[in-house]
Amino acid sequence: MSCHLNSICHRDVNQGLNIINKTIEMGGLTLIKKLLRVSLISVLLILLLISIFKSIDNRNKTYDSEFITSLAKGLDERWKVTDLKNYDEREVEDYKSYIDYELIEIEQYKNRKFKNPKLKRLANTYINVQLNERKAIESRDTVESAFMYEWNDYQDRRFELLLDINSIVAIPVQDKIRLDGILKDGKAVKEFNRVYGILVDTLAPKDFVAETGSDISGNEKRYIGNFENTTGHDIISIYIGIDYYDKDDNRHVGPLIESYDIWKNGTKKSFEFSILDSDTQIKYFKVFISKRWLSFR
Repeated sequence: MSCHLNSICHRDVNQGLNIINKTIEMGGLTLIKKLLRVSLISVLLILLLISIFKSIDNRNKTYDSEFITSLAKGLDERWKVTDLKNYDEREVEDYKSYIDYELIEIEQYKNRKFKNPKLKRLANTYINVQLNERKAIESRDTVESAFMYEWNDYQDRRFELLLDINSIVAIPVQDKIRLDGILKDGKAVKEFNRVYGILVDTLAPKDFVAETGSDISGNEKRYIGNFENTTGHDIISIYIGIDYYDKDDNRHVGPLIESYDIWKNGTKKSFEFSILDSDTQIKYFKVFISKRWLSFR
């Protein structure tokens, strides 16, 4: 009887111990799961914070240095290709490729954030000039005088912009001699534009005075102006066009004024032209100075 009771007691104790052990094991698994869950949440929070800080850092990143480096690389690549052919051997596709070699490097910086606002403006302008030039010659089939005239206009704009960019940060090209030549051309373009701007302001329509007299027929009016050369240069040649507009703002091609007499700096020169029926037909006129035929020393 005693033995039987001992057996039952032993069995009950073992069962109790098993229940306790299982409870402990289950509690341990639950604890581990909780710890893993907390750890996973912590890792996710850390990754989220890293992503947020990285995003903030990217928004604050500026690309001044990267743009200048890419600009230099694009210029060097362009010059290597342009040296492969003489001017008289180049085709339209060659000129397109010259632009593309630069755009491959710099187009990515269009509207990017810059630390220097002036450099940002110049960078965007330079990229836009290249894009507009590429678009302008896209439909061209042959390299002829009109093509080269348009091409050279774009190059003048490029040279002036490269001069302005280099004045902020030196462009680290490999071909320093080539860059120096472009910067010199840029200075010449900038000076030409300065002189041209002064002449446009000087020869303003409002400063031409209408004359009347016995030698002027009733259906025409003579306009004359006496202007001082304040450009700092002697003007060798100047070509002036007059366009006039009627009451409906329709444009009419007017007279042309050509002058090949040297117009010395600091001296005055008279320009005059006549328009028929100016009182009845003409509402106003505009003065245009040809850049192509303007020269000075």
